[in-house]
Amino acid sequence: MVAVMSLASCGSKSESGQNLAESSSGDMEAYESSDVNAIEQARPEIMVMPSDQTMQNSFCVKTKTIDGRKYIIRDYQKFLLEDDNFKTVVRAIQDRFIQNGYPLNDLEQTLKSIDTQDATNIADNLAMDTKTQLLQTASPDIILELDLSTVADYTKSASADKSVKYTISGIDAYTNKVIATAESGQLTGKSVTEIVNADLQSRLPKLMGDLQKHFSDVLTRGRDITVTINMDADSNQKLTDESIEGDTYADEIIDYIKSHTVKGAYKMQTNTGDQLTFTNVRIKVLNDDGTQYGVYDWTRDLQKYLKKNLGLSCENRSQGLGEVVLTVKGIK
Repeated sequence: MVAVMSLASCGSKSESGQNLAESSSGDMEAYESSDVNAIEQARPEIMVMPSDQTMQNSFCVKTKTIDGRKYIIRDYQKFLLEDDNFKTVVRAIQDRFIQNGYPLNDLEQTLKSIDTQDATNIADNLAMDTKTQLLQTASPDIILELDLSTVADYTKSASADKSVKYTISGIDAYTNKVIATAESGQLTGKSVTEIVNADLQSRLPKLMGDLQKHFSDVLTRGRDITVTINMDADSNQKLTDESIEGDTYADEIIDYIKSHTVKGAYKMQTNTGDQLTFTNVRIKVLNDDGTQYGVYDWTRDLQKYLKKNLGLSCENRSQGLGEVVLTVKGIK
């Protein structure tokens, strides 16, 4: 399975030049009645974003203090308007990934689909900056964080050579772990796009291979998420209280997680009357029929179990793609 996914998602082609994933024949009825193509469903989605340092170089990053806490505010719209070099390099990277069959989420188009006028959205005393909104809207599997620096010495000539250096960091959008990198040396030439495009030819194949290796691991071992269950501050009951099933609420939840993770993979960090916290929780990414199964689906199933089996009414306060945060509002 891993080998097949590696070939398919890197866009390997048959002798006829067609991608391994079959294209639609135009017969909608036949398409809807056919088996789900697991390769198509599981192919990782990519989104290219600027690094904070690149944003900082264009004065598009600032900090804001809210309730005594400092948060990073990123102005992506301003950055895209002011940095043409970034956009041309991103297009070059995107073209390479598109040619290899990777689905992409475009930063500029995603920005248009969300309200970015207010950089923070205060809810439940949590600050959500534009980056969090972007990731929640686009839900990419992998972020390609581009750190780009360009210099041109126009004191010598109006058409002076440009000096370019870039680093691409492949980041698992659910864990924020760097899983692959590609870094250039100092490059020079007349056109930033041509300089980078030529250099990408030698660097992207390894980057794509490392990304696919990671995603194949996700398919095999499950997606890595964190799970936190809190008791509401106004509640006079505890997770250590006995549930209607006869065991403590905490132990019932632990048993559920054991049986609803890939090979029971998880680590318990906190187990108190007010909070349960788990890390390295591995959840499946595909249903048995090949359709996608995500963090939202897993969270919804957990909420249903807590309400139906334990009488716990929970509010979903998750923000990050790879986190589950439930607050128990009451025990019936």
